[in-house]
Amino acid sequence: MPAQRVVSINLCTDQYLLLLADPAQIQSISHLAQQPTFSYYADRAQAHPANNASPEQVIHYQPDLILADQFSHRASSQLLQKLGFTVARFTHPQNLDQVQQQLLRLGTLLGQQARATQIVQQMQQQLSQLKTAADTDQSDITGPSLLPYAPGGFTQGPQTLTGELIRLAGWRNAAATLGIEHYGRLDLEQLLQLAPLALIDMPTTADSHSMAEQLLQHPVIKQAARPRYRLSLTPRLWSCGGPMLIEAIQQLRDERLRIEQLERLPAANPTTVQEP
Repeated sequence: MPAQRVVSINLCTDQYLLLLADPAQIQSISHLAQQPTFSYYADRAQAHPANNASPEQVIHYQPDLILADQFSHRASSQLLQKLGFTVARFTHPQNLDQVQQQLLRLGTLLGQQARATQIVQQMQQQLSQLKTAADTDQSDITGPSLLPYAPGGFTQGPQTLTGELIRLAGWRNAAATLGIEHYGRLDLEQLLQLAPLALIDMPTTADSHSMAEQLLQHPVIKQAARPRYRLSLTPRLWSCGGPMLIEAIQQLRDERLRIEQLERLPAANPTTVQEP
C-alpha cells in the first residue's frame, strides 16, 4: 500500500518528496527544506511542519514511511527502524541516471509512479536537447577548463554528479588533470599550478564568512592570470538531485558560451558571474 504519512529528515529526500507527493501525504520535512539558499522547493516547504531529525519529533507524526539519507542522522534513522518504523534510505546520487532511478523508486513508495515517470521523461527530453546544443556549439571537444572549488579546497572529479553536469555543459573538468576522479582536495599552490580558465565557487553557507570559505579571497588568486573567471551558482541547484540539475547544466553552458566569446575578444577582463 502506498505511504500516506511521510516524514523526511534529509534535505535531498525533502526535495524528492516535495516534488512527487500529494501535499496530504507529507507530514513533515527537514528544517533545511524551508531555506531557499539550499532548497529548490523552499516555497512548497513552507506549507509543511519542519523537523530537526530527532526521533521524538518524527514519532509524533506516526509516519508510515520515513525518508532518510544513507549517512546523515544515522543514529536517528536506526533507532526509528528498531522501533518498527519503515525507513527508506537514499544515497547521494553520483550521476543523472541515479537521480532518475531514485525518483522512480520514491514514486513507487508513494503510489505516484505516473508522476515520477513523467518527471523522468521530461528530464530525459531536456537532457537530450542540451546534449544536442552542446555538440552544436562546441568546436573543441575538450572544452575550456573549469574547476569546482568548495570551501577548504575540496573539488569533484568527472565521476561525480557535479562532474557529469560540467561535462554535459561542454566544459573540461580540470580536477581530472590531477587524476581526481571522484572527490579530492587542492591547496592554494595546486590550484595556481593547475590554472583552470574558470572556477565554480561553491559556498556552503549563504554569507561565506568561514575561514574555509574565504580561501578564494586570497590576494594571490586575485593577482594570478588564471583562473580568469569565477562562476558563482546558488547551492540549491547543486545540493540535491532533481529537475533543478537541468537548470544548473543550462547555466553552465550559457556561461561557457559567454566566456568563450570573451576569450575571442582582444582583451577579456576577469569577471565574477552571479546567478540571477
